[in-house]
Amino acid sequence: MLSGGGAVGLTRPPRYSTIGRVRSLLRETGARPLLGAAVALAGVLLAVVWLDWQATRQELVTLLRDQAASLRQTVVAAARSNRQASAEVEAQLVARLLDNARFLAQLDRAGRLDEALLDETVSRHGLFRVNVYSPDGSLELESSTADRPRRGRGPGGPSVLVQRLIHDEEPEATTDIHRSRWGEARLAAGVRRRNGGAVVINVDASAAAALERQASLDSLLEDIVVSADEVSFVVFEQGSRRIVHGEIPPDESSPEPLALHGEREIEVAGRPVLELDGNVDLGAGDSAVLHLGMRLDGVRASERRMLVQMGVSLAVSLALATLGVGGLWLRRKYGVLSERHARAEAELRRRDRLAAMGELASGVAHEIRNPLNAIAMSVKRLRAEFRPKDRATSERAELDELLDVLEGQTRRIDSTVQQFLDYARPRPLAPRPVDVDRLLVEVGEATRALAESRGVSLEVEPTSLGSARLDPDQIRQVLDNLLRNAIEATPAGGVVTLAAHRVGGGSVITVSDTGAGIAPDHLPRIFDLYFTTKAEGTGVGLAVTHQIVTAHGGGLDVESRPGEGTRMIVRLPLDAGGV
Repeated sequence: MLSGGGAVGLTRPPRYSTIGRVRSLLRETGARPLLGAAVALAGVLLAVVWLDWQATRQELVTLLRDQAASLRQTVVAAARSNRQASAEVEAQLVARLLDNARFLAQLDRAGRLDEALLDETVSRHGLFRVNVYSPDGSLELESSTADRPRRGRGPGGPSVLVQRLIHDEEPEATTDIHRSRWGEARLAAGVRRRNGGAVVINVDASAAAALERQASLDSLLEDIVVSADEVSFVVFEQGSRRIVHGEIPPDESSPEPLALHGEREIEVAGRPVLELDGNVDLGAGDSAVLHLGMRLDGVRASERRMLVQMGVSLAVSLALATLGVGGLWLRRKYGVLSERHARAEAELRRRDRLAAMGELASGVAHEIRNPLNAIAMSVKRLRAEFRPKDRATSERAELDELLDVLEGQTRRIDSTVQQFLDYARPRPLAPRPVDVDRLLVEVGEATRALAESRGVSLEVEPTSLGSARLDPDQIRQVLDNLLRNAIEATPAGGVVTLAAHRVGGGSVITVSDTGAGIAPDHLPRIFDLYFTTKAEGTGVGLAVTHQIVTAHGGGLDVESRPGEGTRMIVRLPLDAGGV
């Protein structure tokens, strides 16, 4: 399995930037997933904090709205109560006036009604004026006081109330509280005289008008603004009446009716305010408009405290998460370093073992070659000098066959000995610039015939490695050996793939097959000298291949699972000139 990070064993590694070093460290230690987990955890914590902050803020604003709704209901209840009280006061005034008018009408029937009696009645009962009209609507009698002398018929003729009593012949009639021509609040009631005239009593209704203007509601709203610090302002509008308490927004300071906004956040006197307005139903078909300004100071203060608490919680959570992720990262790094250390130790032991085997092979090869040369010379001499000419043809053929076998086996032993000597005395590298892409294509074409002869498909994937400094002959030997092993390990119908790609400061060449794979207990030994699973193998090929790759400053790894094939991985630097 590729672990990334460039070529292994480069004598002159490329210079990386700080970001490059960090990325390389993340790849080598496998900390990238941990870093991603830390970032994801931080994102989740931030999302939780944000949602919690939004939910808490919404709850605080909802509480403020509920408080405004309670105030709204209180104002509506007060307005309805004042309206009812005003109606009751007006009804009592009307009943009082009608009683006085009936009494005067009875005196009129007895012939005892005169202006002196009218003056006494006005003074005793606190009335404004009493008028007695004749059947034709003319003013017959009129009361007077020190501050309200008799004035005779005023302009405009009989009032509407007088016309109702005289011309419409209503026995009794009253008016609502209204403004007189002089701007005062008045309430009038009258009864029809027996002879067809009318007795009309007029009273000052300022007290009732004050109740109708909801003086007590005004006090209530003022008390609400003064006593409740969270209430910034209250504006109550009903028709032409307008009650204002507190500081209203500058854009609503005109005497004109305020515009309805529903709900909005504004600033009043430099303080945040939530304005809520709308129509209120006062009952009996009456309605008004109520504007409430609720200060958001408490909400903002709670938001700040909540943000501080959440910030501390988030910082602690992130610190704990960082410590946890850091611990996992250090543990992972320690595991990676331990694994690399174990691999380095195994590689060092392998090199020591291979070096010892190489020395042994060199000595044995020399000892074998001397008698082997003697045998080869003897075979040639037997073939040239001791071949009996007087023997039968069949005997000579049998002798030639025996000599051929002896000579062939001698060459085979000599070839094996030469392999041992090649391993014990490896050729020095002769690096030069080489087109790696072309080299891969050439090696693939050279072994394609072998693959076709065994019914195996050989695929050479396009690469773009460009040029590199290496020994082309020895790298060709490496790839040829790996391809031949892969082809021999792959059954007919299988596929062998030669591919390459660039990683960091080097290249990675892979040879993959779809064969039976390598047994797990054989994997640690496949690069050992003399180890082989082939019936006719010598156990030298992969050892030499590993030796050549290492000499280039690279590395050779293997991935294999039984039944899934094998993948040989060659890592090479792009510049082996200094090796």
